[in-house]
Amino acid sequence: MPDYLLRYFFDAGSGACLWSVNDAARDKFDYAVALQSLDLPENLLREAYHILAWYDTALDWSSPSASSPWSAEENARFNQASQRLLAKLRQQLGPAFEIRDESGTMPDSSSSTAR
Repeated sequence: MPDYLLRYFFDAGSGACLWSVNDAARDKFDYAVALQSLDLPENLLREAYHILAWYDTALDWSSPSASSPWSAEENARFNQASQRLLAKLRQQLGPAFEIRDESGTMPDSSSSTAR
């Protein structure tokens, strides 16, 4: 059984994509998990920060309730990048971590990432 249970999803402007579920994870990382606290390789950190910044462009910040400015193609590219990042995070963090995908970026996901 993993020590740390995390949720994987995006919240515009938060700078986070991992969120603690259990007490052990909250005690060690707080609720929003700072990626730099996970001892990840620099290239993986940079990739994650890039995807987080990219996600923030899915929101029209001047009118947050408006439709996303992303095209269907950009949304699909983001979803693929998100799933690659999740796979890398799972591989790098290993069996001490369970990461639950709540991102809505799975290829057959009925909800799209963009607003």
